[in-house]
Amino acid sequence: MRTKRTSSVSMAAAFLSLAGAAAVASCGGEKGQLMVVFQTDMSLPKDIDTIRVEATLEGSIVYDETFERLGGEGSIRLPATLGFLTPDDPAQPLRVRVIASRGGKDGVRLLREVLTTVPEGRTATLHMPIQFLCDGSAEVERDEQGNARRDAQGNVLVKNSCPEGQSCVAGSCVPREVDSRDLPEFEVEAVFGGGAGDSDGLCFDTVRCFAASSSAPVDLVRFAADPSDCVANAPSGEVNVALLTQGGGICGESACFVPLDAESEAGFRVEEGNVLRLPPEVCKRAEEGKLAGIAIALADAGAGVGAGASAGTCRKKGTDLPTCGPWSASGGGEYTGPDASAPIPVAVAQVHPVSLRVAAGGVAWISGTTFDDDGTALADGELKTAPQGGGEPLVLGAGQASPRDLAIDEARQLAFWTNAAAGTLMVAPLAGGEPRVLLADRKQPEGLSLSGDALTWTELWGGGVFKATLSGEGAEVELGTPEDLASPGPEFASPYRVVSAGDAVCWTYQGTLGRADGAVACRVGGETLTIAAEQLTPREIALDVDAQGNAAAVYWASFEGGSVFRADLSGEAAFQPEEIVSDQGQLNGVAVDAEHVYWTRRDEGTVVRMPKGGGEQEVLASQQTRPGDIAVDETTVYWINEGSPDPEDGAPVKDGAVLKLAK
Repeated sequence: MRTKRTSSVSMAAAFLSLAGAAAVASCGGEKGQLMVVFQTDMSLPKDIDTIRVEATLEGSIVYDETFERLGGEGSIRLPATLGFLTPDDPAQPLRVRVIASRGGKDGVRLLREVLTTVPEGRTATLHMPIQFLCDGSAEVERDEQGNARRDAQGNVLVKNSCPEGQSCVAGSCVPREVDSRDLPEFEVEAVFGGGAGDSDGLCFDTVRCFAASSSAPVDLVRFAADPSDCVANAPSGEVNVALLTQGGGICGESACFVPLDAESEAGFRVEEGNVLRLPPEVCKRAEEGKLAGIAIALADAGAGVGAGASAGTCRKKGTDLPTCGPWSASGGGEYTGPDASAPIPVAVAQVHPVSLRVAAGGVAWISGTTFDDDGTALADGELKTAPQGGGEPLVLGAGQASPRDLAIDEARQLAFWTNAAAGTLMVAPLAGGEPRVLLADRKQPEGLSLSGDALTWTELWGGGVFKATLSGEGAEVELGTPEDLASPGPEFASPYRVVSAGDAVCWTYQGTLGRADGAVACRVGGETLTIAAEQLTPREIALDVDAQGNAAAVYWASFEGGSVFRADLSGEAAFQPEEIVSDQGQLNGVAVDAEHVYWTRRDEGTVVRMPKGGGEQEVLASQQTRPGDIAVDETTVYWINEGSPDPEDGAPVKDGAVLKLAK
């Protein structure tokens, strides 16, 4: 980890007068003010990059502003405040809505709404936090054709996931009405960590404060008996608590945290007997497998003591101590983040990821299947996606029967994958929606590749390699009649991975473990050729594609043989295999870009690259946990860590990860 300093932009508190100057008396008496405080427990712009704040008085819009590029240069900082003066009729209801989005203002993620009044004769504080536990509480309204509905100003219309008259707080739907008489007095120091919001004051340095934390499970047995009862055990003493997420929140090099406010109904409370009381949504997400647990760290007993720049940053966190980050209005831009020279997580706490694809819209991967006590695969695999910058994953397909490989159609905005145990090819929209069976009754479909409209797959048990053409758009996409590329009959067993580009399709036959009976074959120009035989468990394969989208060469990795091979697909040396790397142990992934060939070593836990023309090998990352599939784009290397094997009791181990590293 390292300490970062960002240039700070002064947080300007916006003061909006609804009925003239504050000194003017209203009919009900001396005017007052409502200070609305916007805070977040997430990371900007990774989780949220746009906030729209809308206020209406008796149905008339009195404030409507969108703040974009959050966390970037020139953006507002959080916490931020917005002040409303008492109107001439103090009984008039004020409705405030906060809409948080990712990927621009149309990527709606969260809605918080409050209906209240502005008090007279005092300044009250209304906290409207943008909370991780409410992520997913809103969505865009759409017409029958799926197009976003918009208002007269072009803003998307947003619908609430809560019933009418309610809004999300800490993942639960609660009444949106708030009695302003119950709100506390406004104190600027209680918002900005003891400062005034101009980069002064303290902030909570999440990664540093949880660096020595311990993880703890929530009591799901107790939660099953009473869905309002969510607890965990806490150690004695003052503690800080954070959710351990799969990618949402503030990430270090190996974990992502969402810090909770202490002594808060929306955060945590420590009750008698060191019982940690948590919002019910925490247990609900843990039960659904969306959380890895909670992190507990001792709070700094010496908070605020000493002259150090970080003094007090790890005291017990409350609403008066906002999180540190490049988005922070407190803390002077000081925060601890992951080392930029080390791998950065896109997603963590994954269960045995097995396949990875990178597209312009983000990163997609398969979270693998677990097994029961008899060794039978459970239908609990998932297809997930996240932005390239990371964030809480979106599940495109849940409850899948041993999903194995995937392909992304950026033009149609679709994801395809194979379900080995169910014998199906599946499809789902990248934006989320119901997955459906594209093709059924296959013989253990394994590898999958897409080039243009041609979808190609292997069938591990049946021994076939098939190609079919996609037609239609979106939910109406269909697959034509499959063509068997391995006809008239496969000479080798167990076709595994497949790649395609232009008119070339290449695949591996992994053969039998411990025997040199694997092979690599390609279909080029309508002819199927065996490129290499007597291979020792060849599995992963990649194509070197030229600027015109045609395959120039094929690379493959021998899992047991420890070698990387290459063969040209045209020219005088076409289809002649060349061993370019040897003695590499268990090779678990291979990828190619314009300059280098990349591979992962499962046994050594390393990610390695070498110039395509030959030269010194470079270890990009070490101490990885069984690194597997690997992908590259113009600027970044991505790979999966499969994580630890199942323990003897068969419980899933959530230590797999999707990682990235700048080239």
